[in-house]
Amino acid sequence: MMRVGLIAALKTDREGSLRASLPLAGRSVLAWQGALLQSLGVERVVCLTATHSAEILALQHSIEGSGAAFHALTGFAALPALVRAEDDLFIIADGLVPDAEIVRGMFTSESALRRMVAAFPADHPLAAAFPEDFERIDASRNWAGVLAMRGAPVQQLADFPADADAVSLLLRLALQSGTPLRDLAAHEPLDQRWILADDGDRVAAAGEALIASAAPPRDWRAPMELLAGLLARALAQRGQGQGGLVAGGIGLALLLTGVMTAAFGPPAAGLLLAGLGTLGLRVAQAHAALARRLLEIVKPSTATGAEMLGAVSDLLTALLLWFALAPWPSWQPLAVLGPVTVGLAVLAARSEGEALARPAADRASWLLVLALASAFDLLPEALACLALGLLTALLLRGRKT
Repeated sequence: MMRVGLIAALKTDREGSLRASLPLAGRSVLAWQGALLQSLGVERVVCLTATHSAEILALQHSIEGSGAAFHALTGFAALPALVRAEDDLFIIADGLVPDAEIVRGMFTSESALRRMVAAFPADHPLAAAFPEDFERIDASRNWAGVLAMRGAPVQQLADFPADADAVSLLLRLALQSGTPLRDLAAHEPLDQRWILADDGDRVAAAGEALIASAAPPRDWRAPMELLAGLLARALAQRGQGQGGLVAGGIGLALLLTGVMTAAFGPPAAGLLLAGLGTLGLRVAQAHAALARRLLEIVKPSTATGAEMLGAVSDLLTALLLWFALAPWPSWQPLAVLGPVTVGLAVLAARSEGEALARPAADRASWLLVLALASAFDLLPEALACLALGLLTALLLRGRKT
């Protein structure tokens, strides 16, 4: 038995643009549907389309890269050959991005896909606004745009004309075969959670709302962290999927250059470069975290790339501060103050309570402050004050808990 996902890229919005190609929070509607199907464990994705657009090719690469099969069909004649009678077929309406949490909660169990047709009341705003997309099921309910059914009824598609609406036919076949209905009224899916790409402006507004809900709260106590979050949001809104990688690469290069500069040149310049590099790394981490939250990917138990990048940043920062206090090849016991300060900052960032954790995690801000102190030959004094402040805050926090 195989899980097969069926989506379509045929309908256009009010302005004539293909619904599936519209950008939503930096990704196409088609990419969102593909990500949802992958989270449901689908092993084969079938997309009904009239043209092989760039979005379909990108989805194909993503699906096949994960080990699943992908088929783009210009008609549904070949669909019965791709779906066996014992398979599970999951269908998402053309241009619909449903709430992934609701869908997974409804349709997945420990080891199986629950077969059902999602529905909501006929007087629901979405049903009233888009009756052709959310079709009437009975006197009181409309289809909610998602369903899971047995593969056997798919074989009956051969009896229908080639210009028929395959998704609408499969909905009717699923109901005729006894697939149970599941009312979504309790979940109250509104436009913010059940997004139909009927208009570019509405989809753009929904994307901004998604990004705002996934982004961390703004905190002025950590100004560079705040700036990194804003830059990550801007990259996501513009669909710059590789923007985080670019920012991370530039940041790592600047941080390494800062270490070398501190070792063999002016410490203030090295600290300045390191501060800017750390900001770039934080943009990369914030962008990666935002992407994970947007796609609602379960965080793995092992260390993620962002966490490993943070550990590398801490090690380089400790080395940088060592060289800033004792440039190569000189040796001074006072240089250990740099790594000690970084260690205290790491402990403070892991502590409970944002009053201490947020400012302590803002390495870019205090590296830039230390660069200014170094320019006035006050780096040891500034580091000593920072270390004492972090230690005092940790001790006081420990007494309170």
